[in-house]
Formats: sequence, C-alpha cells, structure tokens
Amino acid sequence: MTVSMDGLRWQLLDSYNSLTRKLNAHMKDDEVRIETDEIQRQMENIRSCIVTLAYMYDKSENGFDILKDPHFEDFNPELETEEY
Repeated sequence: MTVSMDGLRWQLLDSYNSLTRKLNAHMKDDEVRIETDEIQRQMENIRSCIVTLAYMYDKSENGFDILKDPHFEDFNPELETEEY
C-alpha cells in the first residue's frame, strides 16, 4: 500500500514556520519574550505530527519499525489544552 505523507509534512512545516515567525517577532537582545499561550497551538501541532511519525511503520522491504517506547514532552503542561 502506498501512503501519501504530504498532509503531515505540510502541517509540520506550517506549524514550524508559524512558531519561528512568532519567536522571531518577540526576540530582543538575544532573548525571546512571549506568552506561552501565543505558541501553544504550534507546539501542540508539531507534537501531534511527531507522535504520528513515531508510531508509523513500513513493513515493506527497507521499511522501518515503530519507535520503541517513545517519550513526548508536553509544552506548558499546566495550561489546559481543551481550548485548542
């Protein structure tokens, strides 16, 4: 079976670029000052894409296995993510 990963790749790229633009816009004197809720959505989108990639596998020749026991840190775990 052939699977297109274009949607996942575009989502990951879009979230990364959005996060990078926000961080660059809040940079002053080599420091970044930004409210955590301003980057929460991008962090969650990037994490979601990475989780999806970690649990993907390909049983064909030269394929790959699911990662064994991956750990995924939460960004700002105190914040309720239900609003996202």
